[in-house]
Amino acid sequence: MKKYFEQSDMLNDEGLDEMQKTYVYKLAFKCFKFLYWGNMAFAIIPMFFPSVTNKSSFFAIIFLWMMLITNIIYVDFGIKASKVGALNPTFNQYITKPSTIISFIVMFIFYTIFIILKHSEVGIILCIYFEIYIGVMVVSHIALGYIVKKNNKIIENESEE
Repeated sequence: MKKYFEQSDMLNDEGLDEMQKTYVYKLAFKCFKFLYWGNMAFAIIPMFFPSVTNKSSFFAIIFLWMMLITNIIYVDFGIKASKVGALNPTFNQYITKPSTIISFIVMFIFYTIFIILKHSEVGIILCIYFEIYIGVMVVSHIALGYIVKKNNKIIENESEE
């Protein structure tokens, strides 16, 4: 049964020539990018409609899980791509800058202070949601900073050989 689904899956590249595989992989990469950014944008909805979030935490929990899973997949992609040195060099330069990591930490501190000061005005559920959202973003990007350092070492070792 499992083999049948693997063979009949649209994402199976079996039977494709090299040109078709290249095209499919480029298309899959674009779809992955769109899915990541689409999910991240969609997960911001409770921040724009706090009245919905404050009436029920159900929506906030769904959006947080979606955003958390999206970031886990994003970091997993970074881990797997860094093992062969296949991460984007521009991203590598951006994410490993000390100013980038410091700005993420400062952003987290800023939003934490904002939440402490404004929680009674905007509602505690929205504040918790916002803090978790920013926290996941900060942690995933700091993790990616360390992952990219591994990627850069692999690229340096390959260039030395």
